[in-house]
Amino acid sequence: MTLRYSSFSDRVLAAAAAGFSGIGLGAVDYLDARRSEFTEEQLADYVSRHGLRVVELEFLADWWREADVRGVRLEEDLLFYLADLLHVPQINVGLFAEVPFDVQRQQFRRLCTRAADHGVRIALEFMPYSTLPRLSAARELIAAAGCDNAGLMLDAWHWHRSGGTLDDLRTLAPSEVFAVQLCDATATPHADLRHEGRHGRLLPGEGVVDIAGFLATLGEIGVDLPLAVEVLSDELDARHPVEAARAAAQSVISLTGDRAAVA
Repeated sequence: MTLRYSSFSDRVLAAAAAGFSGIGLGAVDYLDARRSEFTEEQLADYVSRHGLRVVELEFLADWWREADVRGVRLEEDLLFYLADLLHVPQINVGLFAEVPFDVQRQQFRRLCTRAADHGVRIALEFMPYSTLPRLSAARELIAAAGCDNAGLMLDAWHWHRSGGTLDDLRTLAPSEVFAVQLCDATATPHADLRHEGRHGRLLPGEGVVDIAGFLATLGEIGVDLPLAVEVLSDELDARHPVEAARAAAQSVISLTGDRAAVA
């Protein structure tokens, strides 16, 4: 989502130029690539030829529906198709609709069961402006579903803006955490957190989020995962994709002192 408005080819080129080893894709990226006359065989080849792999697909929010209504399952179907086509191990999901917990549990279990048939993990993301506003809510749903291929997406911005603490992270087992996304936040929250989350995030290290503590605590509990950078920012959107990707990579290198951290 850091390069959310870039074409498929531009995203691949920018990520490779910045030194990343992986990218995320969504259904719209697949459609963009096909409209740009990439064949399905060329998609995987283009990614690997630039030294990259697709590490995650996103973002699925309508998985809670009990039956297909006016094609809402189309995005889900396409993401699983892409997971098979590009050998992607993970799909990221969240929840914005006000849905009874029994329906959440039932449909999340359905989604995870379907994902298991494709060898895919489901990373559930909590957001302060969503139906799952805190870490505890996401953990509760994952536990209720009881599926081994379900785990947490930990986004530093969402953790900070939801009032999360380092002690909250210390309650986690490393097996619960499937993915980590880095981004930063301003000192004063926007009145509309949804708007801020989609338009006003900062590069890691540019704001007030205790990212050093966030990463150190995850390390203490045994989480050892690649780091993703997800900065939804109007300012970053205005930059050339290569410039934006390089800024994202450098922000993590500056924080960790490790060029391999952007892998």
